[in-house]
Amino acid sequence: MRALLLASALFVGSLVGAQAQEALYGPQPPKGSAYVRVVSALDAKADVKPDFRAALSLGTGTTDRVSAYDVVEAVAGKKLSLSVSVGGKTVTGTASADPDGFLTILLLPDAAGAKIVGVADVAEFNQTKARLAFYNAIPGCAGGVLALDPGGQAVFKDVDAGSQKTRAVNPTTANVKLSCADKAADPIALSGLEQGGMNSVFLVQSGAKPVAFVVKDVATPYHH
Repeated sequence: MRALLLASALFVGSLVGAQAQEALYGPQPPKGSAYVRVVSALDAKADVKPDFRAALSLGTGTTDRVSAYDVVEAVAGKKLSLSVSVGGKTVTGTASADPDGFLTILLLPDAAGAKIVGVADVAEFNQTKARLAFYNAIPGCAGGVLALDPGGQAVFKDVDAGSQKTRAVNPTTANVKLSCADKAADPIALSGLEQGGMNSVFLVQSGAKPVAFVVKDVATPYHH
């Protein structure tokens, strides 16, 4: 639970003292909870109805593809169910979250309309560095790479389709290029990295072209 509590503090800023944190940020999630978000890699608007949070609509831009992390209590042995409606088709699926952990539910393109894939996020934090996660969200596109541009030094490599890798990096600004197999997205600016902060970079397919984007990870404040 220590990682979960630390993550909650890092989402909203740093503060010394548990009592002060409670006073400013409200109650902390109970032990055995998990932070869960939904991310769409689909090429059309998706209406999502989960059984663990309110319904939501995800778009095809950048930040509108990614929901905030929401606290889900007592996740041990529980299947998190959701239905996804996209392009006139509706599919249902489940995912499992680790207690005191983080989960990203990816909505991937599929002939049925969408494929629901749960990806356990690595919740390791360093208050002097930024946490950066790279998600390869293009089905069947192996060997995902996030590299500096120009230069080509790999920050992440060999990221399987439908999975992610995470590492702590120095807060800085750089241009990066994302690719998998023989597909490459246009370079993007990796900016806004802060000490103790968390950011995610996604590689998705948009039409005939891969697209990369970065978002700052945020969480919905927990309420009893």
